[in-house]
Amino acid sequence: MILLLAVSVMPACKKTFVSNAPQQLSHSDRLPAQTLAGIVAANDSAFNVTAYAGSGTAGTSDGTAGNPQTAQFNAPEGIAFDSHGNLFVADRNNAVIRKITPAGVVSVFAGTPGTAGYANGTGTAAKFDYPIRLAIDGADNIYVADRNNARIRKITPSAVVTTIAGSTAGSGATQFNWPLDVAVTGDGTKIYVADAHNNRIQQITCSNGTYTTSLLAGQTTAGFAGGNGAAAKFNNPSGVAIDRNGNVIVADRGNNCIRKITTAKNVYRLAGIAGTYYDVDAPNGEATFGEPFGVTVANDGCIYVTDIGYHNIRRISNQDLFVSTVAGSGSIGNAIGNYSGFNLPTSIAIDHSGNFYVADCANHNIRKMVPETRVLQITHGWSQTTPYPGITWYKYHGNRFWLPSAFTAGSAPYNKKQNVNVLDIDLSVNHLDFRESDITLGARHKLTDIVGADLSVLAASTGTFATYETEPTPPRSHASYLRVNGTTLWNSDLPSSDKYWPYHSGMFYVASDGSVGIERCDLAQVPFNPATVNRKDMMSGAPLLIENSVPVEITDPGTPWQPTPQKLRIIIAARTAIALPVVNNHVLLICVDGIERKEDGTILNDGSCYTPPLSYYGMTTADLTQFIQQFFHARAALNFDGGGTSAMAMRGYGDNGSHSGYLGIINYPDYDSPCSGLTDNTAYGQQRTVGEAIAVVAN
Repeated sequence: MILLLAVSVMPACKKTFVSNAPQQLSHSDRLPAQTLAGIVAANDSAFNVTAYAGSGTAGTSDGTAGNPQTAQFNAPEGIAFDSHGNLFVADRNNAVIRKITPAGVVSVFAGTPGTAGYANGTGTAAKFDYPIRLAIDGADNIYVADRNNARIRKITPSAVVTTIAGSTAGSGATQFNWPLDVAVTGDGTKIYVADAHNNRIQQITCSNGTYTTSLLAGQTTAGFAGGNGAAAKFNNPSGVAIDRNGNVIVADRGNNCIRKITTAKNVYRLAGIAGTYYDVDAPNGEATFGEPFGVTVANDGCIYVTDIGYHNIRRISNQDLFVSTVAGSGSIGNAIGNYSGFNLPTSIAIDHSGNFYVADCANHNIRKMVPETRVLQITHGWSQTTPYPGITWYKYHGNRFWLPSAFTAGSAPYNKKQNVNVLDIDLSVNHLDFRESDITLGARHKLTDIVGADLSVLAASTGTFATYETEPTPPRSHASYLRVNGTTLWNSDLPSSDKYWPYHSGMFYVASDGSVGIERCDLAQVPFNPATVNRKDMMSGAPLLIENSVPVEITDPGTPWQPTPQKLRIIIAARTAIALPVVNNHVLLICVDGIERKEDGTILNDGSCYTPPLSYYGMTTADLTQFIQQFFHARAALNFDGGGTSAMAMRGYGDNGSHSGYLGIINYPDYDSPCSGLTDNTAYGQQRTVGEAIAVVAN
């Protein structure tokens, strides 16, 4: 399993550079992903989006030399770097190719500004009509998909423009109809063209200066089919790229897929589901796209896709083919930073320092995406606030998560609505206190009751599951282990035949020096000896999800686990978890809301008792594991609660249940009062029987 780390510096990457990953071929239409025990790690790249070039207003001005943000573009669609670090831009509506030097000087390299037409020549003597995408070979020759001229043009480093293929628009063997993208080998001997309206990929071969056009794959009739060469079918293919093994990667826009054409011309589906218009991050066979438009393959073999249907940037991992969203909110926008927004992002180029650049077409600018280490991979509508120093609050509401438990092949959107709250606690600013209440017969403790009116507490999350019930005999007691300020308060003492977890799976601790950790146990009844390891606070949970950045959430534990805990782990319900990100000295408190289910998986009621916005779906522990892997850089994670008491609170926010001075519940716990006749406040439905809590206190 790959370590979830942000990408570091990458070498320069044109469309000619890419993966040396082994090919995973299949006789079916789809290229299968590696099987990784049902849990997939992803999003090992995070980007901060900044402004690079363009004022955001359509125009022709080159702006102030040295400040490319003052220049104007008009629907820039294609970008590519040469070997000297110059960025070339297909400025579509201005009918020119622009050049941005490393010093930030913008100029017209070829074409007549504002005048569409067809003419070969040098520099501004040449004319283009909707130059739409670019590729550059190892000798710095530029290849242009000149859409409305139905031709492929070549520009030498001295700005001499010639035509190498195409004539009038048509479907003949040497004609193009809306050529949208080009990719070129490093030696310039092969150029591949996304011939969109002809639904095919054409190959242009150069031999002794003579260019010959032939079919690589596809046929003029739109469709979706694998096969060899002319047997395959595409639907409005719009993007092409070449990997190091010579395979051609295709953005098959009309089929909502990424396809792969091998050197033997065999066509496979690399990622996406044909005919499904959505953008769920998932393994390649379950992931979906809106309108994949452009493709770029980085030196590490990962494929980056511009999805103009959802205005975001997707990434296909070279390790496990997991599809992730790495930038963009999923809707039209123009924000920069972690919460980036794009409006028709069409192309991606990578510079010599590993920075990514995006042609943000309808925003009339070029964005720069800088790889960075981040606690959370923030995409798809997450919101972020900092209510107190050292506390970052992330919230999400929606249904773009891929949940293995909810996936049914052939039925979108492959997931259910989620309500997620995450508190990123910087331990250099805050510390954690463990709080507990006595579990007595018939008691119904709440998170706010445990924390009380302690004004020093800024936030809190429920701890591990705990209960005390009279039936069966003997009474059930704590399904947990708790040590607070050096004193052991609870041991897990449930009989092994009980329906709750009789054994610990993992432990979260705070040592006397303030350091924190999560470790697995050996499934013994009292598995830890805190006195010998100088651990002040300890709290058990079940199950352990991630250890040393590797998922360990178990699906077939065998002895000594009992069958019934496995029913609990597969229940789709609210979850409370704690995770340690790769970023040091941070702790993540996670709360996912959900509808409770019976042990057999059936919902407790028909849903009529759950009124939005209080009704959410939740996750299984397997869902939670892959969710934390996908969106967090987690080196360890532990599921504290399985749906009975999940709640999270923040001072000054949410519903404090009329407890003056108490914390307010900020999530939407599953509320079942209309079904059970309970009179609890709506915010307390999932935290009526709480035994302990983790409180966040400022240093």
